[in-house]
Amino acid sequence: MRIAGINDGFLSPYKVKRVRTNIDEYIYTREDTVVQGAVDRPFYTMPDFNTKVVLPDRTELVAKTILQQIRPFDKTIVFCVDQEHALLLRDMINKHKTITDPFYCVRITSDEGKIGRELLEKFQDNDRDIPTILTSSQMLTTGVDARNVRNIVLVRTINSMVEFKQIVGRGTRVFDGKDFFTIIDFTGATELFYDEAWDGLPEEQREVQVEQIGVATFDESPIVYPPTSEDENQERETTQRARTVIRLKDGRKLKVIDVETRYIDEDGRPLSAEEFLESLIGKLPTLFESEERLRDIWSQPNTRKELLQQMEGMGFDLESMYTLQQMLRAEDSDIFDVLAHIAFNTSMVTREKRAVRVRGNEVFFKVFKKLEARKFLEFVLDRYVSTGVEELDQDHLGELIQISGLKTATEAVAAFGNVKKMQQAFLELQQALYENIA
Repeated sequence: MRIAGINDGFLSPYKVKRVRTNIDEYIYTREDTVVQGAVDRPFYTMPDFNTKVVLPDRTELVAKTILQQIRPFDKTIVFCVDQEHALLLRDMINKHKTITDPFYCVRITSDEGKIGRELLEKFQDNDRDIPTILTSSQMLTTGVDARNVRNIVLVRTINSMVEFKQIVGRGTRVFDGKDFFTIIDFTGATELFYDEAWDGLPEEQREVQVEQIGVATFDESPIVYPPTSEDENQERETTQRARTVIRLKDGRKLKVIDVETRYIDEDGRPLSAEEFLESLIGKLPTLFESEERLRDIWSQPNTRKELLQQMEGMGFDLESMYTLQQMLRAEDSDIFDVLAHIAFNTSMVTREKRAVRVRGNEVFFKVFKKLEARKFLEFVLDRYVSTGVEELDQDHLGELIQISGLKTATEAVAAFGNVKKMQQAFLELQQALYENIA
């Protein structure tokens, strides 16, 4: 059964990031420490993790990787093995988060009761950033209409096609400004997209039934988690005794060895990178109606950043743009030239050609009396040629100063006269870069 696509309120296409680590299988050695339980086998595979064996070090690696793969305030649901796994992962994410709010990442399972329902409703409130990340097991697979979810994270194996469709459906809800979502897969669960039994999301997914989770009153006072009952504690202790908890030997390095990006169309059909980008190219004219409008946007750091964020919401993140550059054999060109070529069939020029033209612009450079100021601007041009437009981000100015030879902001300000003149020179350099080349 095929879903109706964008026109009926679904997103198309979406992206899968398949994450592999160097401990997706585990072989027990005596150098590792058994913290709890007993080792009943020498070899554990992915389905055993957090069911038969718990490796907190691996869970911590997963938590850090999740934070690296998402934007700080993108609403994200993480599907875990069970409540204990969701609790451990929540704690690991909060350990490494950069956002200070204590409710940045929360667990939503049956254990949380009324408190969990309140947190879930806050998560569903699209005007709130916090909570940002939910860890759960079964509770959020169905019946929760959180429209602004940008990431679905799979950290448990999934063998049921019905459950897989329900989980994917958590990301497909439409929200203003959201044209895209990402599935981050740590277990290979997304191989189900290639299963013959996959025939798209069910038609009824278009009208998600919202679970009656009760009425919650919101206030800004801290939430205090209620103590668990004796029965819940006993159930948890029984579950913990059934698992073996192992701490890996000191010095063992865990790492992500591969993040493979795959693209999926609205029917769940795998796409090549080329097909994926072709499906999105038609959306570009909605962002800028002319080459001159694109040039105006791109030559200003603030408006360029806003455009890049809009494009990322549509699936055009920087990773996709680099892929597009490779497809067009335009790795040495600016992303601006790639976009203008696609949208308006303009000729592409290299970053080097743009920089050479600015270096030869005596009118631009003669206003800077001190040689240090000119050298700094030439250094920025060199970085732009070698790295790309990211070097021109306003937030990157401080780092450029540090590595340019000026070393301190005080020296940079002295070279230009004052802070305002230095910032203005950085802006005017970009306007000169993106002037039309006949």
